[in-house]
Amino acid sequence: MKQIFFFTFSISMLACNAQHNAVQKLSVDDFEKNITTEKVQVFDVRTIAEYQTGHLKNSMQADWTDKTQFNERIKYIDKNVPVYIYCLSGVRSAQAADYMRKTGYSNVIEMNGGISAWKRNGKSIVDAVKEKLHTMEEYASMIPTDKKVLVNFGADWCPPCVKMKPVLEELISKKGKELELVKIDAGIQTNLMKSLNIESIPVYIYYKNGKEVWRKEGIVSIEEFLAEL
Repeated sequence: MKQIFFFTFSISMLACNAQHNAVQKLSVDDFEKNITTEKVQVFDVRTIAEYQTGHLKNSMQADWTDKTQFNERIKYIDKNVPVYIYCLSGVRSAQAADYMRKTGYSNVIEMNGGISAWKRNGKSIVDAVKEKLHTMEEYASMIPTDKKVLVNFGADWCPPCVKMKPVLEELISKKGKELELVKIDAGIQTNLMKSLNIESIPVYIYYKNGKEVWRKEGIVSIEEFLAEL
């Protein structure tokens, strides 16, 4: 009797695990419904060039074909919140989703057909912002010499940048009277990034009297900001 019970229990556990790890794919209609009615993370795994041609609203981005970048950015994707993932046609997102499931992201949902199917079904996308590229002279004019200035190179689609938003809000609430925050869209102002030798984001550059005195890449705690600024 015990052997029968153990066998039945084992089969049940295997079934539950199989269901838990099952590949989840949704039609564009169901995908759209879930990302607009539930608390989720939307993840675009195309290149930044593809992303800038149009993407889903509030989606973060990491290039699946650039494994170093991808692994760095998914560290800031919350494993406790469902991840809704897509690419152009569904091939790269399937590979990325499989990789993420194997590394602890148990709730990764793919969109069948990718953004190509999304567009074919008449769904709306967010177009790239048409913003003027700044020269280094224009960048310098954004940094008054009579104020303390913190320049933030980041982007709404960058997972660690999203992670840093509440930290920056807290910093400004504490130091806003004496510190000016300048935000630069790193996805657009690539010429400034090249001139300033910035290779990944987010990056924070602190200026005093118009001169750079401190720079930090990645996640920065409020304590470190306050100590440096």
